[in-house]
Amino acid sequence: MSADSGSRKPDSISDNGGANFRALLQAAVDAIIVIDEAGSILQFNPAAERIFGFSQAEVLGRNVSMLMPPHYAQAHDGYMAHYHATGERRIIGIGREVEARRRDGTVFPIELSVGQVDLPGASHYVGIIRDISARKRAEQEMRELQERLARVGRFSTMGEMAAGLAHEINQPLGAINTYAQAASRMISAGGSYDIQDMEHICRQVSEQARRAGEVIRRLRGFLRTEESGRQRLDCNSLIREIMFLAEIDAREHGVPLALALADDLPTVDGTAVEIQQVILNLIRNAVDAMSGQPDRSRGVIIATARGAEGGVECSVTDHGPGVAADIAGQIFHPFVTSKRNGLGVGLSISRTIIHAHGGKLSFVPNPAGGTIFSFHLPEAFED
Repeated sequence: MSADSGSRKPDSISDNGGANFRALLQAAVDAIIVIDEAGSILQFNPAAERIFGFSQAEVLGRNVSMLMPPHYAQAHDGYMAHYHATGERRIIGIGREVEARRRDGTVFPIELSVGQVDLPGASHYVGIIRDISARKRAEQEMRELQERLARVGRFSTMGEMAAGLAHEINQPLGAINTYAQAASRMISAGGSYDIQDMEHICRQVSEQARRAGEVIRRLRGFLRTEESGRQRLDCNSLIREIMFLAEIDAREHGVPLALALADDLPTVDGTAVEIQQVILNLIRNAVDAMSGQPDRSRGVIIATARGAEGGVECSVTDHGPGVAADIAGQIFHPFVTSKRNGLGVGLSISRTIIHAHGGKLSFVPNPAGGTIFSFHLPEAFED
């Protein structure tokens, strides 16, 4: 709060601006606040009154920090002093999303743009403020909807992979049963038995149980609900983690998978399980496309590379029959599919996920026959 809080009167800026400036303040949809070098409020338009809940009379002459939550208010005067001393801009002429405080104490998000006006003998600062509470709520609702949609897509993918998953789990369970029966017969036969044989049986039972447990652990990880908060991600690591599940499905269809991962890729910002969902969906589609081919030896290639304009490019190349011409233009639309038992939501959900990560999902014909699906994700930068 300024030392002259409550006593300062609006200075001559409104007089210099004349009727046009006052009309602008009155008509503006966004809040417009003018302060002096000390941070005292000189102008507070009707939109600002509506957004903040204060009348103009209540704020004129007071420090603008009264409109900020404590963590911003405490730093404001120091920021102004730093700017006057160094000229280094952090908001002025740039604009950013910050938080403000209403008269009733509630904190809400705003877009703040600040401009400097140099008048004879003094500088003033014009802040243009837009309440973005409704937009933030809509964005949060969209994120929650996207997360629910993505989870439905993961369950759909696992449903389509059910046969391969059942086979992968049944194999170690069958082996456990066989070893257990052998041990039971050895014990039931009476007399002595080779302790080394029994130790071997126990080790095999333990290993097969670990193998079945690993399938379930990976499956649970893929189906988990994840917070919408993002983190820096290594695309190569994401692909390697999901290959365990991808190979289950590929083995079921007799299609080999190959990796061609570039070194020294930049990190990307994202939600790991959602990007893995896209990768697994593209691999599954590629495997499915090749499953009816007489020659599957060329298999499916999963590759990463630096994007032409930065970021990371991930691609999945198959050697199948290619995308049918009658659905090529609608391939990313929901419920469009060439699969006999598919729902046609995988590519639609995948595109939604990649777009939400600031990227693009597309496909082109494979010159060697088949299709190349790829997505680009922008590089993660320091905040």
